[in-house]
This record gives sequence, structure tokens and C-alpha cells, in this order.
Amino acid sequence: MKNYIIFILILLFSVQASAQSLYSANPDSASLFPKKHGSFENYAFILNGTVIERDSLINYPGTKLNNVFPFPIQLKGRDYSGAVYFHNKEYYAPPILYANDPAYFVNGRQVSPYHIRLLKVEAYNTISKTKRDTIIAGKLYKGAIYIDTDEDIFANRILLPELIEKYTNLPSEKVIVHWRSSRYQYTYEDDIGTIIDDHFPIYSFSMDKIDQHTKLGVRAIEIDRILFAEGERYVVHIVDNAYKWSNTKANLVFSDPLAVDTLYPCYLSDFDEEGYSIFKNTEISARPYKGNMLYLKKLSASMGLSAEKEDATTTDSIAVQFVVLKSGMLSRLQSLSPERASNGDILTAIKKNACIWLPAIQGSRPVHSLVKMKIFYCIDPTGNIRSLDRIGGFQ
Repeated sequence: MKNYIIFILILLFSVQASAQSLYSANPDSASLFPKKHGSFENYAFILNGTVIERDSLINYPGTKLNNVFPFPIQLKGRDYSGAVYFHNKEYYAPPILYANDPAYFVNGRQVSPYHIRLLKVEAYNTISKTKRDTIIAGKLYKGAIYIDTDEDIFANRILLPELIEKYTNLPSEKVIVHWRSSRYQYTYEDDIGTIIDDHFPIYSFSMDKIDQHTKLGVRAIEIDRILFAEGERYVVHIVDNAYKWSNTKANLVFSDPLAVDTLYPCYLSDFDEEGYSIFKNTEISARPYKGNMLYLKKLSASMGLSAEKEDATTTDSIAVQFVVLKSGMLSRLQSLSPERASNGDILTAIKKNACIWLPAIQGSRPVHSLVKMKIFYCIDPTGNIRSLDRIGGFQ
């Protein structure tokens, strides 16, 4: 009981300390506009690893913000509500996550390396890449990756410059963004968030009501002021439940971005199932994203076939099985039907569209599962496939 009371006290203190200028968890509410600007009250200012007086920061030209620790901390025997880290010597600069990533484009628009890892891989149509260096808005990128999807991945999202203008009324050139999760206590190092201080247009955030119901998207906006030697800057804290993404499929696809297999980005040919349980029956079966009709359409497109069923004198089918991993990746694809010339084209199409699969669920968690299915198709008198008819036989 004593430990429980201590935990509650710590929780309350953490919530109070992290709420610099927290006004609303409802992005549609006018109350999301911060009514005042904080100044990191009772925060430690740390420059090049040393605690300094906050007012003395103006004496250090060229200082840059490293990150913000928005949780209670004790330094040199003194308690603080949090800490703000700076550097003016490069060897104190923190490593920048995804700094060596290529430029990412989705449906022709550049997105950040964070956004690319938030996207539904299931919606991908194609991925292409180039390893040529490219300069965009003054920044050098080692190559570029282009993704095409059927969906408008920017629907119900707001670009960072628009968010700053709409919810803070601050000029973007005076803003530094601190993007963090809405966790109320420190657990992992990346809980403290990341700093965005340039290339704002490639960042976007969900402001959808639906996302609020699923506990995703921007929950609140906070603002603090810092007086640098070069003048005043505003730190806009974007408190976002989507900051710590859980889309492991996207992380797998882009674990080594320029090595991504553009033909089969979600098919693993080297999966070793030893030591893993492969479920044959689960509470929720593995299934194609948005159903069989979309899946059949994508298979048809990959094979250069019409999405419409064509008249033919003969129908046939192929039975296949494969493993849908808990990440949503596919592996162990094989035909269970007698060998035919057309089998190879269908198996290739399944591999190309492996991204569309959602994993099976057992005990409220994704698991590896075995899928068996039949694809029915129409053939002409010469034996060529003219159209895919339907999918059935899931087991």
C-alpha cells in the first residue's frame, strides 16, 4: 500500500511538471491555442554537459538546442521539473536520428523519415529508389525512395508550418519544435522526443477526430521561450500519441533504406521458423488489408491483367500456402497444386503484394500463422490466364 501511494505521488508530480502550457487534448477545440508562453520554469539549463544559469545563455553565441527532458530530474543535489540541453561545441552535439536516410517521397510529396515509418505499409503499391545524391532545399540526401499508394496519406493531416501558424500564431523562423509522446513518466531514452529545427514542410501530424478515439495524433501544444545570444526563440512542444510508432512492418522495410528490396519489400525469403510457434487457427485470422477484392485487384495489376472477369471457356485454380509473420511480413510461400506454367506468375504476384497482409491475432497480440488459400482464375484456349476470378479456401 505504501509503494502504491508513492507511485501515485510520483505520477501526479510528473504530470504537473511536464505540463508547461498544456491546454487541451482536443485539436478541434480553440482551447488548444496556448494562452501563454512558459520559460521552462524550474528547468535546469545544461550547456556542453554543465549546468548554467538560464540568464547566462545569452553569453554563449552559436548555442543550439539539443533536446528537452520533460520529466522530474535531480542534478547536483537539486530537484528540477526537467532539463533543457544545449551545445555550442560540435563534440557535444547529439547524434541525429535518421540523419543519413535518403529523401522519401510518397505520391510525389516529400515526407520526413519519421512519417515514412508511420505509414501503413499495407497501402503501398510500388517502391522505387535511386542511390544518386540529391540536394533538396539546401540539404544533401544520399539517394531517394519513392512510394506510390492508392490512398491519400495526407488526408486529415496538417503540415507542420500550417500547424505552427494555426495553433501558435508564431513566425516559423523563430520556432524550434520539440516533438514528443504524451507519456506521463520517463521509461525509455526516446520518450523525451526529438528536436525539429529545419525543413518543416516535410513533417505532418494527424489532427483527426477518429485518431483521438484511437488515442493517436496530436493531443496538445505547449510553448516555451528561450533567450539565445542571437535573440528570442520559441520552443513549440507537440505532444503526440503517435510519436512512438508501433508499425514494425515499416521499421523492417526501412531498417536499411537504400537496401530495401523494391520488388518484394515485405517478403522474407530467409525466415527461419525454428523456435517459433506457427499458429494454424487463431482468434482473428491473417487477412488482406481492406479485404479480398482489393487484394485480387492488386494481384491482377501486378500480373498485367484486367480487374474485370473475362469470359473464358475454362476456369482453373491454384492452391498456395505461406506464413504471415507477426510483423505482417510473408514467408515460406509455396504452391500446393500440380505444376503449371502459370503458377510462377501468380506466386510472383503474391510476393510483390506481401505488404498488404495483416497478421493473425491470438490473445490480443499478433502471432505467426499459416495461411492456405485458393485463387480461382479464367484461362483462354491456349492456357493463358485472362483474369483472376476470386479468392477462397482460407484456412
